[in-house]
Amino acid sequence: MSAIPRTLRVLPKTSLKPGSKVLPPPLTNQNERAFKEPLLRIMARRQQEAGDMWPPNLRIEPHVTKTVIGKAPEEMRVQLKRLLKER
Repeated sequence: MSAIPRTLRVLPKTSLKPGSKVLPPPLTNQNERAFKEPLLRIMARRQQEAGDMWPPNLRIEPHVTKTVIGKAPEEMRVQLKRLLKER
């Protein structure tokens, strides 16, 4: 059994037009996510740009991670998260 699939054709470089470019492989989902700006940053920037025109019912709350809360007991984590949210 051959290592190259039957549908794949290898072309000699001489058959390519001069000046033609070979496209790189498409980005994987992980690579694509690395280039995107997080939605929280985009919305925070829009809020700053809008200033007083920003609707008061649209609140941007930061993502609360376990590192922010620290090594708090599980019973207290829910209460701490509620305290960190904007009201």
